[in-house]
Formats: sequence, structure tokens, C-alpha cells
Amino acid sequence: MAKIKLLTFARVKQIIGVKQKEMEANTIQDLLDKLTLEYGNILQEELFDTSGDLRKHYRIVVNGRNINLLNGFQTKLKDEDMVVIMPAMAGG
Repeated sequence: MAKIKLLTFARVKQIIGVKQKEMEANTIQDLLDKLTLEYGNILQEELFDTSGDLRKHYRIVVNGRNINLLNGFQTKLKDEDMVVIMPAMAGG
């Protein structure tokens, strides 16, 4: 089990109650499962649509790389990884 640092922003930070949290998880899916188990439906509904996909206005990044460029929810985690759950940025 990898010991990782989780960094959150915006509504997810409000739900979790802290900006940074240390956790243990093997994959992004494992991490998300643990978070939704701990924080319940409010976090589940904030992050995921009815199909179980991550809502389009959120990004999950591991060590600066979007999980969509890695292995998605199956991205493996290792000790000291920094996982960030943040709102997607839009520019104009």
C-alpha cells in the first residue's frame, strides 16, 4: 500500500475539510473508493456523474500528470506520490 499525499481544492476541499491529507492507496480507483467510503454520497455525487465517470469539471493529477495521460483510474500509486483533485481550468 503506497503512502500518498492528497491535495484538494474548491468543493472537494470543503467536503473533506482539509486541503492536504495523507492516505494509503494502491491505485487512483482505490483512493477514490476510500474517499467516497469515508465522506459518503456527497463526495460521490460531487466527483462522479450517474455513469460513474469523473465529472468533466474535475481533473485528477498524479505528480503533475493528468491520469487520463497515464492509466486513468487504474494508475498505480507509489510512496510519496502527490495526487491532486482539482477543478478543470478554462481560459478565454
